[in-house]
Amino acid sequence: MVLIFDTDILPKVRFIGSVSYKTPWVHFHRKIDEYVLYIIKSGELYIKEADVKYILKKGDVLLLQSNIPHEGYKSSCCDYYFVHFKHPGIEEADNTLSDMLAKEILQNRNLFLTSDSLSESDNLSSICYIPKYYHIKNESVLFHIFHILDESIADYIKKYECYKKIISCNLLRLFITISREYTSTEVENSKIHYSKTYIKVKNLIDYINTHYSEKLTSQDIESTFKSNYDYLNRIFHSMTGYTILHYINNVRIIKAKELIESSSMNFSEIGYLVGIESPYYFSKLFKKYTGSTPTQYLKKVMLEVPGKT
Repeated sequence: MVLIFDTDILPKVRFIGSVSYKTPWVHFHRKIDEYVLYIIKSGELYIKEADVKYILKKGDVLLLQSNIPHEGYKSSCCDYYFVHFKHPGIEEADNTLSDMLAKEILQNRNLFLTSDSLSESDNLSSICYIPKYYHIKNESVLFHIFHILDESIADYIKKYECYKKIISCNLLRLFITISREYTSTEVENSKIHYSKTYIKVKNLIDYINTHYSEKLTSQDIESTFKSNYDYLNRIFHSMTGYTILHYINNVRIIKAKELIESSSMNFSEIGYLVGIESPYYFSKLFKKYTGSTPTQYLKKVMLEVPGKT
C-alpha cells in the first residue's frame, strides 16, 4: 500500500522513543486513535495489523494506521524506534505500485528537478508518497534516519522550548527522506513502460545540474549518454517541456542569479563560472531568461535587501 502524505501539514507528535528487548517479547494488543511509526534497528518484530502480518527486520519501516487494531503474534528479541503522531493529511493511494501511480510519482519528481530554486512562487506539489511498509537498503540513508530519530528522542527527553514542534519537524523531514528513497529505488526501477526513458532524462538533468559550468556540446552529451542527441532532445522535451539547450541555459541563469545575490564578483566572472565565457552573450541570455539585465537585477536585489550596498 502507498500512502499520500501532505507535507504542508505538520505531523503532531505525541510520543517518541526507542526500546530494546534482549529477551523474547510479544507486542501487546491495542487500538488507538493515532498513527504509529516503527523503524527497526536490529532483531525481529512480529506484528499484525487487523489480519495482515508483518515480520520486521533491520531497516524496515512500518506505518500503523489509526483506529485499526494491532498486536504481536510471535515473541522475539528486537531493538526499534517508535513515533506516535496525528496527521489529518494522510490518505491511501493504492494497494500496489500501479503503472499510473508510478508515473504520477515520477512526474512529481520531474517537476521538482526542473523547477527554479529562486522562484518566489510555490506552485509545486506538497504531496509525497510513502509506502506503508518499506525496507531501506541504503545504509547511509538508514544511518541518517537513525540520527534524526536519536536527535528527536534527545529533544523529547530534555523538553526545552518548543521541543515537540522540533520533533514534529524532524518527523516531516524523516517522511520526506523515506519518500525520496522510495522514489529513487522502487519507483524509478519499476517495470512501467516509460521508466527507462524517465531514468535517461533524470540522469541527463542530474548531469546538467552538475556540469552546467563546463562547455556542454551536443557531442559531449551524445558521448556521455551513448544516444543520438536529437532523440535525447525529443524525450527530454516531452518529459520536461524544455529543450536540452533551454534547460542548460536556465540552470546557468539560476546559478548566476544566486551568485549576483550572494557575492561581489563582477558579471564577467559570474558568467564564466556558470559556463558562459562571453560577457556580451551572458548579458543577452540573462535578459532573455529574466526580463532584466544583470545590472538591473543587481539594483533590484539591493533595493529588496536592507543595508545591502
